[in-house]
Amino acid sequence: MKYCCLQCHKCWNHPVEKCIFCGQGVTPVEETQYRVIGTSEVFVPSTGNEKVPYFVNILEDLHGHKKIEKSFQKYEIGDIIDIQQNDVQRDQIGVIGTGLLGSQIAAYLIQYGYPTVLKTRSDDSAKKAVSKIQKQIAKRMSDAETEAVLQSLTITTDYSGLADCDVIIEAAAEDMDIKREIFHSISQVCKPSTILATNSSSLSIDDLAGATDRPEKCIGMHFFNPVHRMDLVEVVIGSMTSDATKDSIIGIVTALNKKPIIVQNSPGYVVNRLLLPQINEAVLLLEEGVASKEDIDSAIKLGLNHPMGPFQLADFIGLDICLSILEVLYQEFNNPKYKPAQLLSDLIEQGKLGFKSGEGFYTYGKVNR
Repeated sequence: MKYCCLQCHKCWNHPVEKCIFCGQGVTPVEETQYRVIGTSEVFVPSTGNEKVPYFVNILEDLHGHKKIEKSFQKYEIGDIIDIQQNDVQRDQIGVIGTGLLGSQIAAYLIQYGYPTVLKTRSDDSAKKAVSKIQKQIAKRMSDAETEAVLQSLTITTDYSGLADCDVIIEAAAEDMDIKREIFHSISQVCKPSTILATNSSSLSIDDLAGATDRPEKCIGMHFFNPVHRMDLVEVVIGSMTSDATKDSIIGIVTALNKKPIIVQNSPGYVVNRLLLPQINEAVLLLEEGVASKEDIDSAIKLGLNHPMGPFQLADFIGLDICLSILEVLYQEFNNPKYKPAQLLSDLIEQGKLGFKSGEGFYTYGKVNR
């Protein structure tokens, strides 16, 4: 008898109350192999299944015993699910960058059982990164569970510490020169088989791949903030990205219970190419005195049913990040509709970067970072 979490695909040989990685209940399992005899896709959230869409699968074991499994993994009727595969060592994943998204990605990976190596610049930043990750995990797990999960995290201050990683996710500043330098450095020390992914929100995968010795293994893996709540990951395909690389990243994204969408390499990808012009237009409306920022936010929330207004969202993203994405779009498309509003640059020059600095379009007071 094994006790298994069908969401995280982890098993224990002794009774446990719940999975230490995702907090879901654990199911006692006698057989390890099940055949999918029915499947349905669900688009309406329910209690305990707030993320949609998800799949409800009817499984049958070798003795004809049936059970229902909910999963973000799509299966076809006749597929065999072997839960013993859950004991297989997961890929080791490296994360470069301990900023807002880098630390969140690392925290999320270890919660899902991925041995993770986090690259920081110094021993001091390493201590801060571990503390930040511990606090993030502790919000969703008990002290014992948090301690167990942190065992999967390794900190390094040198690129050589990433040498054995199967996948490396770069989450540094949104600057092409910085990212190219990182991609070049890690391609010199990691295995020939290692996939190099970037969490960039707008930059060219092909330009980054050109700094490496393996353009076919370069890909975009764009998570959204906050990582533990946002289900989408943009998987961005460069002109030389191989199908094997794409399939590997899709597999990891799916195992993380997130929704991958495939995006061809293009400035801003999908989400930011749609979002940033809207934010920029809102700033222009404010500059022109058409309406106050509060009323513009209300118009978008109440008129378009968005959860946040453009000024609230810009502050949450970071005004410096918004500006950098708009500059990429403006430069690449040479279209005036992407030209950043002057007020955005003025606020950044004043050090008002949004929520992370305590003030942007709105004032947030002291922020713990």
